[in-house]
Amino acid sequence: MSLTRWLWTLLVALVAVLQVWERANRVTPPPRAPEPTLLFESLDEPRLVEDKGNDGDSFKIAHAGGEHVFRLHFVDCPEKRDYALVNGRLKDQAAYFGGISVARTVRVGQAAKAFTEKLLREGRFKVQTRWREVYDSGRYYAMVFFEDGEELSEKLVRAGLARIHTAGSSLPDGRGEFDFEGHLRTLEHEARKAKRGAWGEIK
Repeated sequence: MSLTRWLWTLLVALVAVLQVWERANRVTPPPRAPEPTLLFESLDEPRLVEDKGNDGDSFKIAHAGGEHVFRLHFVDCPEKRDYALVNGRLKDQAAYFGGISVARTVRVGQAAKAFTEKLLREGRFKVQTRWREVYDSGRYYAMVFFEDGEELSEKLVRAGLARIHTAGSSLPDGRGEFDFEGHLRTLEHEARKAKRGAWGEIK
């Protein structure tokens, strides 16, 4: 083999090795987070994704734009289990519901999870979000509306499965944040009077 041919063969081999190395070490950039917006975006074809992090007020949704975890505006459901990091939060939740025990509060949280998942599995709904992130957690605040016109926070409060305790928002139909919160307070009063959900745990 001539020196020139040998050098060309070596060069081709080096280029091939470099291409293999580049493919093996290529870093795929993480997906870009959605940009916050003042206007609500209605997600196409939303459906619940089974996920261990799902609970009464936070859940993973698949839609035409991918998969995201959403957190409801206005309401906070009790934790679904008790562990060190959430114990203080559970005590606050228990106090809100009239000083019930932590164990009873956890049961309410588990009921809230089942309630929300049933609605999202069996009913048709739409998710509307402004892509406002929840404390850099990778979750986004959203509202979930059903065919009957009600939002998920209304259903949870009416059932006594959530406290009114998190960031609010004006609504996509133009209703104001404080007007809607006042409406939720009325539903909460009715749930407490009827002893629904957590309100029925008060002894």
